[in-house]
Amino acid sequence: MTKRLFALFLVCAALTSCIQDEPLNSECDIETCRVVMDDPLAVFYSESDAVASVLSVDTIIAFSTREKANRDLLKSVALELQITPGATVVPASGSVQDFSGEGVHYTVTSQDGRWKRTYLVRFVPKESLNPKFDFEDVELEPNKQKYYQWFAYDNSGVRQDLWATGNSGFALSRSSAKPMEYPTIPWEDVVNVYDDQGNPVSKKSVKLETCDTGGFGAMVNMRLAAGNLFLGTFDTANALVDAMAATRFGVPVNRFPDRFRGYYKFKPGARFQDRAGKTVEGVVDAPDAYAVLYRNTDKDGNPVILKGDDVLTHANIVAMARVENFLHTGVEPGDPWKYFDLELEYKEDKNYELLYNYGYNLTVVFSSSVKGAEFEGAVGSIFLVDEAEIVFE
Repeated sequence: MTKRLFALFLVCAALTSCIQDEPLNSECDIETCRVVMDDPLAVFYSESDAVASVLSVDTIIAFSTREKANRDLLKSVALELQITPGATVVPASGSVQDFSGEGVHYTVTSQDGRWKRTYLVRFVPKESLNPKFDFEDVELEPNKQKYYQWFAYDNSGVRQDLWATGNSGFALSRSSAKPMEYPTIPWEDVVNVYDDQGNPVSKKSVKLETCDTGGFGAMVNMRLAAGNLFLGTFDTANALVDAMAATRFGVPVNRFPDRFRGYYKFKPGARFQDRAGKTVEGVVDAPDAYAVLYRNTDKDGNPVILKGDDVLTHANIVAMARVENFLHTGVEPGDPWKYFDLELEYKEDKNYELLYNYGYNLTVVFSSSVKGAEFEGAVGSIFLVDEAEIVFE
């Protein structure tokens, strides 16, 4: 009996030691953010607008309010924050803050005290999407500055963080890559478009390139990454688990899109490969560019977000325009830019009451390989895009 008790003591001591020696959590993320107020519909179009699920790459949390919401209602607002276990946040979750101005910064410190992450939380009126996509506003991702991300400004000069890429997913497989080695980067070759005074309007374009993901990519059967740029968000945490679910397409709009326009150059890579990395003879890579309008709720009022596996097929799709038959132009500075101008084709009647309440989402998508979402394509395919736009009715 004494030996058994002694053995039990040793086991308990060992378990206690394991618990004590377990490293403290080094994560410092806001996972969800909820606005606490008595009447959320006085500020938001729907109660779901008062809750934000924060992606791992987000540093700005923007709540979209009614266009003419009383800003005085934002002078004393509390946010309930769900953060990673063991972390701390300043200002504290549940504390009342003034969001009537440019926003409030929240700093999350990891449990081990070694890491910090700062978020800007803003309340921004739901302005209609800036329809001109000139791709001039670009910056390095602020946390580690490893890759580029795009943004724009609305007609009131308010920043809109509506563009996403898969660059953060590429960082998981090629962590040593420099910013200009990523699949989606800013580029200096621009289309010759001029304003009324004869001045060039374009200073940057976007270069999308299908890239090899290296040994790690091969290990997880994701051997290439197509350069992409789209209206929506990219969920890095899901990139290796469910790549199709990682791309979340669409932003709310309050006008019906009529046409999709832009300029491009394209050069296919030399060898088209399937997901296993085997050459597919006789297949030449092609890029992709399309605009999709869809209803952002189901028949029960639940939110709907289109993802990589249904962005072109979902039953909620209302209208679409997709570029076909891309020309191989070459991608050198002297090679010609080609123009496309497509009408969105509607397959159901327009609901203006739904439109007024931002019941539609619009996405615009560019990719250097049309089958890139399935990890098929040609490494080295290059797709340049510049001065694109959506023409609203």
